[in-house]
Amino acid sequence: MRSALWGLMLVPGLAWGTAPPAVHVTRATRAVYRPAIPVFARVHGPEHAMVQAPYDAIMGPLSVAPGSTVAAGAIVARLLPMSLAATVRALQAQAQAAHTTYEQARVLARQGLVTPAHAQSLKARWQADAAAWQAAGRRLARGTVRAPFAGTVRYTAAPGAWLTRGTDVVAIGGAGGVYESCALTVREAGRLYVGARAVIAAHGSMRPAGRVYALAARADRLGFVRAYVRGLRRPLRPGQVLRLTLLGHRQDAIAVPQSALMVRHGRARLYVLQHGRARAVPVKVLRIDGRRVFVAGAVGRGAPVIDSGVARLRDGATVRVIR
Repeated sequence: MRSALWGLMLVPGLAWGTAPPAVHVTRATRAVYRPAIPVFARVHGPEHAMVQAPYDAIMGPLSVAPGSTVAAGAIVARLLPMSLAATVRALQAQAQAAHTTYEQARVLARQGLVTPAHAQSLKARWQADAAAWQAAGRRLARGTVRAPFAGTVRYTAAPGAWLTRGTDVVAIGGAGGVYESCALTVREAGRLYVGARAVIAAHGSMRPAGRVYALAARADRLGFVRAYVRGLRRPLRPGQVLRLTLLGHRQDAIAVPQSALMVRHGRARLYVLQHGRARAVPVKVLRIDGRRVFVAGAVGRGAPVIDSGVARLRDGATVRVIR
């Protein structure tokens, strides 16, 4: 029985065990793509700004009632750094005393009772004291919190509370629409720009979902950079979480059919036809868009890429090309 089976396999047309697999070949093309960055975005209410304490201080009495609408530049909170206020008063008194001493010396210099050099030294001392007083006054003025734009006031600290530097003091809510906040790594944020498109998956396709209108200038305590998206054309509620895809700068890549991509043990590869054999070429998947895959690697434009039956291929296997 076994010899009969071997005989059948040796008959021309029935030697299926040794026949090379039939494959289809397509040409790799050069294309432009945008890197896709999948993120989770949280929907916020109207645009707002959080104002933090510039230094350690005590929260003063509320300047306006919570929930009130204020104009841009209005004082909405006052911080009371008691030690700094006492320093300002002492520097003010010292500067005023130095000015009085200088005026007296200037009069005496006109009468010839003191030298002009002595009067000039007193003038320099008065100017130094006045500069120190003004510098301390500017630091104290930073404790006056003003609204960056017209909006609604919401306090996050009660009067008399001790505030450390960087603590949220007041939130100013504007009249803008809802927006989404995304957390990105520094590397991902480097691939984005203000105006980048955001898309959302719907019914198996990617639909436009707005644009990035702001990027944080630096990373937060956890090492993430905030990106803010606006323009979703669908009903949204504050607190809702969405899965968005942000599209970065345009880049060049090689595009092949998705059926040509083979992933084994976490590594992606393509099979290129060379002299009747399938040669495995490692690639890096940049983006999968529908039936196309954008890759980077040792695959050039016009390379004959096998796009059928790649699951049964091995590196160096003999193949038969079908049209």
